[in-house]
Formats: sequence, C-alpha cells, structure tokens
Amino acid sequence: MLQHIRRAATILLCMLAVIIFRLSLDQWQGYQDAMKSLHEGDYKNAVTYFDHTLNAHIPFSPLEKKAKEQLLALASKYDNEGEPEMALLCYETIRTSRYLTRHLFVPDSKDIPFLDNKIASIKAGLLVKDGIVRNFSEGYYQQMGIMNKDHSPSVLWSVIFVASFLAYLGFIVLWIFKRKPVYIYILCLAFIGWLTGLYLA
Repeated sequence: MLQHIRRAATILLCMLAVIIFRLSLDQWQGYQDAMKSLHEGDYKNAVTYFDHTLNAHIPFSPLEKKAKEQLLALASKYDNEGEPEMALLCYETIRTSRYLTRHLFVPDSKDIPFLDNKIASIKAGLLVKDGIVRNFSEGYYQQMGIMNKDHSPSVLWSVIFVASFLAYLGFIVLWIFKRKPVYIYILCLAFIGWLTGLYLA
C-alpha cells in the first residue's frame, strides 16, 4: 500500500512539474519576445508578449513581476507623452491578466485599486474629449462603477476547481495501477467538475 502511495505521489509530482515547466517556457518565451520588440521600438507587440508572460501565471514568478514593471513603465511613458490610448492598453493588459489568472484569490490584488483609478481616469478623459459625458467626474465614477461590477472570484467554485483537478489527477493514477472501470467514471466526473469550476470561478 505504501509503495502504491509513493508511486502515486511521484506521478502527481511529475505531472505538476510538467505543467510548471510548460508555463515557465511560455513565460520565458513571451518575455524574450517582448524585450526584443521593446528594443526594436515595436511597443504594441511588446505589450502583447508581456501579456502572454502574465497569462502563463506561476505564483511568485520573477518574470511576471518584470513583465508587470515593464508594462507600468510603458504606461507611464505614454501618459507623459500624451498618448492615453496606449497607456490605457498597458494598464488594462495588467488588470485583465490578473483577473484571467485568478484562483482562490486575484494575483497582485493590491494593485487593482491603482489600476482601476488609472483606467477610470484615462477613460473619463477620453469620454470628455469625445463629448460623451459632461465632465471628468461623471465619466470617472461611471467607469469605476463598471469596473466595480467585475465579479470577484468565487471562493466556492475556485475550491471546486482545485479539488476536481487534484481528483482528476489522482484517479488517473489509480486507474493506471488498478484498471477498475469505476475510476474512469469518477475521473470523467472530476474532469467535468474541473472545467465547470474553471468557467464559473
């Protein structure tokens, strides 16, 4: 029994290692492409590649931190140069990536109020410029209201997502060792729970 547990644990760790390795490769490739585009002056492509780095989320990743810092630096540059649309793209890229990679919590959630303020301010300025709202305050509070309606991640569905994923891996391992048909049904249910949790969390 102990030997089976050890084998199962080894297989699970190997699976997780493969996932982390793949995400690490995606992050590294995205960051390298982003820096190359940055040095070539192709800032739009750089933003896209930094976005790829952020979306291949690994907790505590130094490349994610660097990608975020580069996007903030670009946003500040565009702000100072009077290009609000590009600054907005940078801020929204960071914010969107954080919500797309949310699980039990939103990564870098402490940055969200700052990003919300920047995005609302820029959009309000653009709305005033286009004559869509009467003044900056109206546009600002309108945009803050829209962003505050963004649903926070559901803790319940996040737990279901993580638990289903682990159950899916676990029953794959059990099926490899024991080949019982019931394990196939359970891992299928776990897979459905995993996808449902991923969608609804």
